[in-house]
Amino acid sequence: MTSPRVSVIVPVFNGELHLPETLDALCSQTLIDIEVLVIDDGSVDRSAQIVRACRDTRVRLVHQDNRGLAHALNRGLAEARAAYVARNDQDDISVPHRLERQLSIMESRPDAKALFAAWTKFGQRRGWANQEKIADHESGTVRESHPFEDGCLLASTMFARVAALREVGGFRQEYYPSDDWDLQLRLCAAGTVLLINEALVAYRLHLGANTYRLFLHDQDKSRWAEDSYRRRLTGATELPFESFVAGSRQRRWSGWTQGITDRAKLHMRIAGQHYLDGRDGAALMHAAMATVLDPVSVGRRVLAIASLFLSAGSL
Repeated sequence: MTSPRVSVIVPVFNGELHLPETLDALCSQTLIDIEVLVIDDGSVDRSAQIVRACRDTRVRLVHQDNRGLAHALNRGLAEARAAYVARNDQDDISVPHRLERQLSIMESRPDAKALFAAWTKFGQRRGWANQEKIADHESGTVRESHPFEDGCLLASTMFARVAALREVGGFRQEYYPSDDWDLQLRLCAAGTVLLINEALVAYRLHLGANTYRLFLHDQDKSRWAEDSYRRRLTGATELPFESFVAGSRQRRWSGWTQGITDRAKLHMRIAGQHYLDGRDGAALMHAAMATVLDPVSVGRRVLAIASLFLSAGSL
């Protein structure tokens, strides 16, 4: 059997609501020579039935008992038959030429370990270009990513060499829900990671996502991933999460102010969700709460977005 050129890993846990649209987008890719590995992490809904009903022979269902997202991704990595893997979460939508575009770039850059892309956001009624994160770069530009300048990039845009992912140890469940940030940092430390300033994935935002339920915990895990990254650079041993958190809490003032900042970020995230869903009153309320908690950071974000609109209007 000839190996596909790209293996797409779709980790699924109770994803029946949006999974059909996600699979349709992957099966409609302009790059035909792919396999789609749906790793069902112990779902109790109709996710498995939806995959089995798919008539595209390139889609393969792999079932495992519920072990967590990173374990599902590592299972997909073990099952992959291609030299490249792309990640696509169960509710995000890849544009038709995504895989073809990313494969072309990676084949032209043998030095690169992985490639991420820009993305759009969408909810029930609206979409958002999300360009304020990459506004300083021309559309279509491919450049080296610098993690602390670009921040955590969308996991669903990741396109990587299988060998590179295995080299850095794959995905680590203990860093969930910041396992994607931990992986990105390890890949950047291992070699070149590229970023294309072209929206290749539509990121679905909905209030049922773990993004909101685990947000504050995610912030702690994100800072732990960054601390581990810096320790690795100096040859120091990574701290267990409990030790890292305990050390942070000893610095009471910084811990208190960090907690306020985290809550402001959460309110801004929820405000964005309400905006995308067309609930403008709720969006304004949460934006106001974020502003009260952290007026400086919220002000900077608003100025970045306003600058984008002004530059777009001047073109």
